[in-house]
Amino acid sequence: MEPTFIFLPGLGESHRSFKHQTAAFPNSYAADWIDPLPNEPLEQYAVRWSETIRIELDKQSKSSIVVCGHSLGGMLAPYVARELGASGCILLASIREPNQYPKRYYCGWLLSLFPPLQLALLFSVQLLAKFFLCFPWLLRWFIPPKVVRAFAETPLIRLSRLSRMMFHWAYRHRLPEKNVEVFSKPTLQIHGTCDRQLPVQLTNPDIRIEGGGHLLPITHPEKINEIIGRFADNLRQN
Repeated sequence: MEPTFIFLPGLGESHRSFKHQTAAFPNSYAADWIDPLPNEPLEQYAVRWSETIRIELDKQSKSSIVVCGHSLGGMLAPYVARELGASGCILLASIREPNQYPKRYYCGWLLSLFPPLQLALLFSVQLLAKFFLCFPWLLRWFIPPKVVRAFAETPLIRLSRLSRMMFHWAYRHRLPEKNVEVFSKPTLQIHGTCDRQLPVQLTNPDIRIEGGGHLLPITHPEKINEIIGRFADNLRQN
């Protein structure tokens, strides 16, 4: 029996980012973000998110679960997979550990300490996104309009809290802390060789997509779907 695939979007994205995956795998569910609580750690958010996903799973047929997360969704995927008792986990253009997060984003971490400044920056970015929605041809070679639309429609407070949660997780390794394996079952990491947001050089993926950028589920759907299907087949055989 084909497993149930749970797809977790990236920051500022929605379930629409996985249009090609949900079409290829009917037994799947693409989640949307829930609102984070103030100063909520990533791990606690994953527990709450898992509960909302479990409600959706109860409406579907019972089968094994594979959690697939893109970008920030991939950082959360091992925690969600653990909570849901998943049999496998897939990271798409994401990272396995906090110390693989690019150091150049340190300014974003500092901004997360001052919510008014972060909200002002996000507001400016959202205004820019709405401008590009009026002229989608300006971005068609770089970012699909539906991704820009999802970011423009995401409430500012949610973006602020999600990014704060991500930055705090990413820089937790700066404190003396013992690494603990979050999810011990099979995990597959897929990364594009031309990812500018989370460079492949900072991590050690299992599969590299030549020429792939950060939006792999959208730009390389056939390749990603093929890899996901193969991963599920291996889980069934083992």
